[in-house]
Amino acid sequence: MQATPPTDASVAAFASESDGQASAQASNPVQALLVQTMALALDCHWAQNLAQAEELYRAVLSLAPDHADANHNLGAIAMECGQFLAAVPFFQAALQANPKNRQYWVSLVDALIQAGEHTLAEDILEDARRAGLAGDAAGELVERLVDAVMRRTRSARPPQGRMASADQVAELNRLFEAEKFDDVLRLGRKMTRQYPQCPMGFKSLSAALMQLGQMDKAVAPMRQALQLNPRDVDMLSNYGLARSLKGDLVQAEVLLRQAVGHAPRFPQGWFNLAIVLRGQARLQASEQAYRQALEVGGDDPKVLLNLGLLLGEMHRFTEGQACVRRALALDPNMVHAHVGLGMLLKDQGRLPEALQALQRALELNPEDQAVQSSYLFVVNCIPEIDLLERFAAYQRFNRYFGEPHHRLWRPHTNDRNPARRLRVGYVAPVFRNHSCRSYLEPLLENHDHQRVELFAYSGPFELEDEVTDHYRTLFEHWIDTRQMDDDELAARIRADGIDILVDIAGQTKGHRLEVFARKPAPVSLHWLDSGYTTGLTAIDYYLTDAVGVPEGFDHLFSETPWRLPRTPFSYRPKPGVGEVSELPALRNGYITFCSLTRAVRLNERVIAAWVELLRRVPGSKLEINSGNFSQAEVREQWWLRFEALGIPRDRVIMGFESPPWNVLRRTDIALDCFPQNSGATLIESLYMGLPFVSLAGAPSMGTLGASMLCAMGRGEWVARSEEEYVEKLVKLANDLPGLAQIRRNLRGQMQASALMDEAGFARDVEDAYAQMFARWCANQG
Repeated sequence: MQATPPTDASVAAFASESDGQASAQASNPVQALLVQTMALALDCHWAQNLAQAEELYRAVLSLAPDHADANHNLGAIAMECGQFLAAVPFFQAALQANPKNRQYWVSLVDALIQAGEHTLAEDILEDARRAGLAGDAAGELVERLVDAVMRRTRSARPPQGRMASADQVAELNRLFEAEKFDDVLRLGRKMTRQYPQCPMGFKSLSAALMQLGQMDKAVAPMRQALQLNPRDVDMLSNYGLARSLKGDLVQAEVLLRQAVGHAPRFPQGWFNLAIVLRGQARLQASEQAYRQALEVGGDDPKVLLNLGLLLGEMHRFTEGQACVRRALALDPNMVHAHVGLGMLLKDQGRLPEALQALQRALELNPEDQAVQSSYLFVVNCIPEIDLLERFAAYQRFNRYFGEPHHRLWRPHTNDRNPARRLRVGYVAPVFRNHSCRSYLEPLLENHDHQRVELFAYSGPFELEDEVTDHYRTLFEHWIDTRQMDDDELAARIRADGIDILVDIAGQTKGHRLEVFARKPAPVSLHWLDSGYTTGLTAIDYYLTDAVGVPEGFDHLFSETPWRLPRTPFSYRPKPGVGEVSELPALRNGYITFCSLTRAVRLNERVIAAWVELLRRVPGSKLEINSGNFSQAEVREQWWLRFEALGIPRDRVIMGFESPPWNVLRRTDIALDCFPQNSGATLIESLYMGLPFVSLAGAPSMGTLGASMLCAMGRGEWVARSEEEYVEKLVKLANDLPGLAQIRRNLRGQMQASALMDEAGFARDVEDAYAQMFARWCANQG
């Protein structure tokens, strides 16, 4: 059966603009682009150019993630390619956007039947029939479903009917309550031998293995229990969670929807489903599942915490904060609720409160790695923190998560020939479309494979994308580490004979620093993402330049700073940036300053400097544009802060546009932050013709802007005090002819500088790798 009757029977089915989504008259440029892209996608689909159609449908979803037909048609393409389970989430997303579309119901049921998920298909078909939404296809679907179920029934083994005794069940419950999971394991194994057709033994065995952290071993008894009782909601939920941990989010969703389909008032099933949907980046669907878990199970701290964090991802900080505070009211010692509260406050620029929440989490559990990393992120954004005090926080991380692994260090047997081709491993949470792509791709694409053999160690994050496929082509070896614990990954790196191991995550989410703490390679270094030391003495070098870490500051790093000769990175603009505009101030009659930074960098001293700047440049305006300012209630809070300092709200524009190129085209001068500089948005501003002034502070988060400016020959825009920072910005703003000339020339200057010399940067890095390895070889003699 086909998902939608096509006009040409040789073309696989897909929906047209049945709901008028894309056919409506475009009222804005984005809507016009949607209409055009969807029309092209449909043309390609009808022509069986499925790869191009898929790319265009995904482009539609990048503009309108809830576009029903685009989601449905991606599911149809998956069906045509025989990927029935992969089609399911697309059909579900289409239904979520338009639950009254009959074709979407039919397509979903058809996909589940072909995937062998007969029970869930039956439940969903019944829902559709009751609502009168299965249409004329219902009869055919029922026949196919009955036929599939009968085939499964005929092939099933007849049950033997033997059941565990009541005493054994009571003993299992007692052991679980006492948390004696080793004893549960022994009794569960005994029951599976005595009663191989009773699911209880297999359930107990799998649950004990999960509690003991042996998820891989728990999968087989889960499957056996489900074969004996396919409607066991606990097993469906647990098995779904296990599949999600293996990275199979589609199968996990199918299992969890079966669980909540059989037991709609099963809170754990809804909670696990929400986690899986969040892992698929389907945030609205995840929110609904979390709220369903709360509705059927009442206030549960872990559900409230996860919902609060999800709302934070959606920039709904006030709602998220309320959820996390409800969780803490129920469990004041819930460590990760304090962390979550701290990060939500951080995203609102409420840094002292954020630090207080994270300090409470540290008091409760200083041995939690996520707690320490979150604390380190925030402490870098607070100007009042002493440099040595800040570094001491990194040293504390090393004491807990670095030094205990020194006992695992073993000599390396790598060939000590510094002139040979080196084996270089890059470790990242995931190689995908990310802000670091503009710096990582130029290096990887320009590496000389006569000098280096490249290994990618990717994980633990699940979300790969089309950029991941490109990254795969840049490495000789691709190792998926999502299912490897730290010991396993360290052993794999050692077995691969890696000479140079590069961390590009630092203290950011998903890092594998405890792998580096095990010293799996002779030479290791940190580069790129974190912007400062990792804290680990096990990592040998920090890749930087003489501006990023000036002489005399090495004592603030656990690693030895290795200063490249020109710049610590090369920049490649993202696709679709477009041309530089003429200076907007010439048309507007006033200067518009802008910042694309997150709220975490907007401390009181930064705001005070910007307020002084607005006072000294009459008629000027300030635009702050990032995801943290997408919600009206957040903007209101910030307007009140500026009004309290004497700046009326009509001089402060806030919002969120992504990508930000049009924001930069309509503004004149970019603003950097301190003590932590803004990062990627600074170099993007330069490329769009906007100068900025950077206050050079503590290395290297506070010297990133200075490093960029000096690498392109604009050291005159580096300030050494807050007064000089404001003074240099006022000077730029008061010279409109000079500013217009800068606007016209800045991109060309940047392209001619070390900042965009991709091949030259790659040679500098390879020379550094060779020298590092030669130093190691010399020290082994």
